[in-house]
Order: sequence, then C-alpha cells, then structure tokens
Amino acid sequence: MSSVTDALARHAREQPEQRAVTGSREHLNWQQLHEEVVRLATALAGARVLATLLVNSPAWVVTDLAALRACVTHVPLPVFFSDSQLQHTLQDAAVDTLITDDPERIRALFPVTASDTLWIAGRRCARLLLDIKLPQAAAADAVAKVTYTSGTTGSPRGVRLSLETLETVASALARAAEATPADRAMALLPLSILLENIGTVYVPVLAGAQLLVPDAADTGVDGSSRVDAGRLAATLQTHRPTALIVPPGLLKLLTGLAQRHAIPDSLRYIAVGGAPAGEGLLEAAGAAGLPVYQGYGLSEAGSVVAVNTPTHNRPGSVGRLLPHVRALISEAGEIVLQGTTFSGYLGAEGRDPHESLATGDTGHFDADGYLYVTGRVRERIITSYGRNISPEWVEAELLAHNGIAQAAVIGNGRARLLAVLVPAGEGGDLAAAVAATNARLPDYAQIHAWLPITRPFTVASGELSPAGSPRRDIIEQHYFPLHKVGNR
Repeated sequence: MSSVTDALARHAREQPEQRAVTGSREHLNWQQLHEEVVRLATALAGARVLATLLVNSPAWVVTDLAALRACVTHVPLPVFFSDSQLQHTLQDAAVDTLITDDPERIRALFPVTASDTLWIAGRRCARLLLDIKLPQAAAADAVAKVTYTSGTTGSPRGVRLSLETLETVASALARAAEATPADRAMALLPLSILLENIGTVYVPVLAGAQLLVPDAADTGVDGSSRVDAGRLAATLQTHRPTALIVPPGLLKLLTGLAQRHAIPDSLRYIAVGGAPAGEGLLEAAGAAGLPVYQGYGLSEAGSVVAVNTPTHNRPGSVGRLLPHVRALISEAGEIVLQGTTFSGYLGAEGRDPHESLATGDTGHFDADGYLYVTGRVRERIITSYGRNISPEWVEAELLAHNGIAQAAVIGNGRARLLAVLVPAGEGGDLAAAVAATNARLPDYAQIHAWLPITRPFTVASGELSPAGSPRRDIIEQHYFPLHKVGNR
C-alpha cells in the first residue's frame, strides 16, 4: 500500500471540496483529484512500465499518482531531453505504455503499435503502446519509479527506486519542512526531476497542502536555464506560494526580484538544492528576506538526504541528515550513506537498498552534526541549475569537427557552459562548429559562449595532464578571469 495514495483518499473523504491542485487553466479539489487518479489507475491495467512525456500540469500529477495506485513502474521523461536521449531512455527502460501531450515527437522516434486519447484533469493526452523488447527485464518488481537524470554522459542512467524509498524520503521531508494543510507548494522545475516530484507532489499530498503546477509559459522557466524574470514574478504574485524548490541559479534570480520587492510575502520555505550554493548567495538571499534552506541529496538516495530546516539552520552547510539516513566520511573524505537508497541501475544487477552507498561527493560534519559538501571525488560539471554534465561528453562532440584541435568545457557552478577552443589550422570555422555541436545536444549541455586561443594546451603549461586530458581548473584560471567571453 502507498502512504501517498492513502493520504489522497483520506483528504477526499475529509475535505472533498478543498482545492488540491491548481494549474494555469485546470484545477481540482481533493475529491476530483482522487476520482481522476482512480479512473486513470483502472485504465492502466495491463501496463508494466509507464513512461510520461508531459509538461507541468494537473495531468502530470494525476498520472504520477495513478501509477502509484496501479503499482505500475513510472518512468518520467524530462521534456528537455534530446531526441537521442529519449530514444535511449525508452529503449533502456523497455517502456510498453507512454502517456504524452506531445505524441508526434514520440511517433518520430519509435513505431507505435496502438494509441488512443485520454482526457486527464481536463487536458487531452495520448496513450501510446510501444513494442520495445530487451533480452532482460529492465524494470523489476517492487520498482515504483525509474528516474533518469540529465546524465553525466550522453546516455542517462536509470535509477531504480522502490516505493519504500520514495515515501520514506517524502515523509521525512514533510516533517523537516514542517508542511501543513495551509501550504501552497509551487513547482518551478519540471516535475520529471525527482526532487521536484517528491517535494512538490508527494510532500503536499501527505500534508494535505495545495499543489501549484502552472505551465512553464506562465512561470517563465524555459528549458534547463532560461528564465523570464517578469513572468516568474507575476506568477508568484498571482499564486502566492508558501514553498518552492530552486537550484542556485533560480535562487539568484529570486534574490534580485526580492531586492526589488517583486516577491510576495507568502513564502515561508525555499529549499535550495541540485547544485552547491555559495555562502555569498545564501547571505544575499537571507538579507533580501527570503527564507532559504539549503539541502543535499542524489537520485540514488531518493533525492534528499540532508536539509536545513526552520528549526535547525546553519547557512553554508547542507543541514542535518534526515532521520532515516546515516552517514560516515571515508578516509578519502568521501560521504558514504547508509539507510534507504536505490535498488540498482537499469541494466545492472540489483542491490539491497539498505547497503552502504558511496556518493562520490567529499565533505565533513561539524561538531553539531551539520554536513558540509566540499566537492566531487571525480570531476564533473554541475551547473548552477543543477544539471550534471560530463565535460568529456561535450568536448567529444566539439572535437568531432575538423576545425577544432582541442577543447575544454567549463561550467561548474555557472548557469551555462563555456568553452576554450584551439582551432585546427587557420581555415576552421569555429562558430559553425559550435553551432553544429549545439544542434546535437540538449539545451543544458550546449555551449553558451566560447573563447578561441592560438596557443595549444600542453603538459608544460599545466593545462594538460600527463595522460593528455585537459585540466579544466587550470584552464579556467588561465583564461576566464583574464578575458571577457562574448556570446558567439
């Protein structure tokens, strides 16, 4: 049984007319939400692995909750994935049923064996049946959700999560955030992102709070990092949320709006996660009156493992561990978790969710039990909007063009990726090469600006390792502090 769908049924009995979900055009009270979920769960009979490609809306909420009720494995597909990533994900998860508000995009990628129309929370959606077969079952029993992050490579990896893991984290977050029925939790990020899914769907349902899921066109948040500040401010003023989840990039924008008094006074809890937030940004947000609480987690741990709270808040840290989590710091300084975690990756052997999990992150605890995350054991880029990107992946795409001899991609903590490029000879058209590369990449992995240099990276300059790979920290120090990088 699901504690989330049990809570939904209880709210439908006890407060049927109370508003439960509000979108840009559609809204549902608790009774209507429960009825929609029950109806769709019945329609999902026979599905084994359900994928969804839906924008934020009440229809997304209904479909996710219906999958829980029907005990169907749900694979949320981020709309910002490239076509090649969608193809990989559908194949990797062996999806047999897909619900989408953009059926033509899927039809262009996979043959559809059958389809019909479903009206979900007032929105027309298509149910597509796909014929995807793998030698082995991709989603095993007891897997409630397979979440695909943006990926550290071009092919995202599926993280298998049990219902126990999802609802243990959701219950702990509801308590940590002190969620109540008076809350109004707004989704600014795509609900296909695990953190937003748990924090802005499961936590409010458990608490009996209202879910606010306006269209991206109304929030002004487009893709992985583009934001229309005016639209966002107007939507916040209209809906007056009490709780938000934001990455540091959005927190910076909200801080600017708050400094101009364009933020409503309704907010009581802004959770910041997905990427490290500098102490300067946290201080500026606090000074602007924003109730900001930084947290930390990873998909393999069900999204959140530590968070600051209204009762226990230490800026600069990522808070104290949630009650179900234990952690130790290895001799190498790596954070190792114990508690309720993931059930393994798709295509790999299953694992016991209660086994120790090496996070790949370095950190330490202070004397009061607050956790500080200091970096990565292995290098990767985490943008200020929380996208995890392998620089080698993007560099390989750049180096596929004859006009580029060497490339180093920079972007840790930045909103968009930057590149330092060494042209191959004098005839290379770097602008065309970058444009062609960007056309192959999802928006969060595209090069926003680039700097051409004539001197190649060398071991002697410190810009290459002895193995010949770029040392990006050194390259960033050499070039970006010294040059103005223009958009190309």
